[in-house]
Formats: sequence, C-alpha cells, structure tokens
Amino acid sequence: MEPENVLREYHDRRRAILSILDIARPDLNRSLPHAWPELEVHRQKLTDAMQAFQRFKHDKIFDPIIARGQGDKVIAAELKADCVMLGAQYDAFRRKWTSAGAKASWPEYRLSAISMMTTIRKSFAEQDAIVRTLKLK
Repeated sequence: MEPENVLREYHDRRRAILSILDIARPDLNRSLPHAWPELEVHRQKLTDAMQAFQRFKHDKIFDPIIARGQGDKVIAAELKADCVMLGAQYDAFRRKWTSAGAKASWPEYRLSAISMMTTIRKSFAEQDAIVRTLKLK
C-alpha cells in the first residue's frame, strides 16, 4: 500500500472512531433506561473500530517501520506500545462496566465513560502528531 493511501486510511479510521465518540457522548447525559440501549450499540461499534484500527496501525505503519530497523524504529515501537496500552485500558473499561455494573452505578459509569472517551481522544491526538512525522516508506 502506498504511503499516501496508508495515511488516508489511518485518518479515515481515526475520524470514524472520533465520530462514534461524538455520537455516543450525548447519551451519557440521558437517564439510564433511555441511554443504555444506545450506549450498548455505540460500545460494540467502538470496540470493533478500535480493534480494527489497532491491527491496521500495527500491520501497515508500526511493524513495517520496526522491521526496517532504522530511522523511526524506536518511535514506531513506542507508538505501538502506547497503542497496545490504550487497547488494554479500553478492554479493562469494558470488562469493568458490563450492563449490570453500569445499571447498578450509573453516575460512576457515566464519569468513567467520559474519562475513557477523553483518554482515547488524547491518545489519538498525541499519536497523530507523531504519525504525521514518520517515514512510511
């Protein structure tokens, strides 16, 4: 895949995830019975998109740079580690906040979900600034 196509897909996938967060955020201002059915849909879409984005970044950006063994290798390895860490944080959030957990403690879930959204946005912004500097080929 040509570098410009890799970057285009990277940005498309990133924007799609941020869009899911934008769409889901207002549901956190609703009451639990009205919000939860929609949030479950958003959570599944977000999970699928985050996993696919992680695989894409590793396969098309980080791993090829690391395999070349020069230039941006250290930066790519750090980005990959950060990416894995964000995925683990999101997985832990999902495991902690099952439907039953959210229903039992809606205010705490709501704050935790907003915090997770902020973490994803911050991580993506930091990563994007660095990815733009990488030599993809």
